[in-house]
Amino acid sequence: MSKAIIFTGGGAPSRLPDDLLETGDMVIAADSGYEAAKALGIPVSLCLGDFDSTRLFSEIRHLNHEKSLSDKDESDTELALRKASSLGFSNYILVGGGGFRMDHLFSTYSLFDQYGPPSAWYTTYESLFLVGTFHRFEILNPPQTVSFIPASFTKEVRVTAKQLQWPLSHYALSMATISLSNRAESPVLDVFTSGEGKLFVCFPVADKLS
Repeated sequence: MSKAIIFTGGGAPSRLPDDLLETGDMVIAADSGYEAAKALGIPVSLCLGDFDSTRLFSEIRHLNHEKSLSDKDESDTELALRKASSLGFSNYILVGGGGFRMDHLFSTYSLFDQYGPPSAWYTTYESLFLVGTFHRFEILNPPQTVSFIPASFTKEVRVTAKQLQWPLSHYALSMATISLSNRAESPVLDVFTSGEGKLFVCFPVADKLS
């Protein structure tokens, strides 16, 4: 299934999985997300935003772009998510948005209740992977650090993951009960979830990219 890959400003990784971009995918750069995409050698299909953060608008203006007003209610990331949704992309990957401004980070996270969370989120410091019902993570490097974070500010999810130093069994995960810095004890980690919400399994970026 084709997906949108959305580059946003702040805290982008220095590399991405080699097979991230596939035929039929659409790459959208929100403002300075264009700089991250360019640095990673990813061709951009559409640039959008008010372009108040990028240093490369002289390039962007010659590309397919949509310029918004500077005074607006939406963040540039929300404009990108809205655009992807309007084009029929229900699955998206988020690149960047993991640092520099706490208000932007929380604003981005709040969008997941409205537009759905990304299937993967790559930042400078971590790689996060969405789990809805079940996912098997393979080729881990024990004792690999792993954290479990709800993919919503408002929805609780229960998680079971046994191959850990501190096993989780129907653990009620919410913003009040985030599970930080556990350790995988096996090259394979099976993660099961139940409940209304979904969760991110978070690995330090040096440990896992896919």
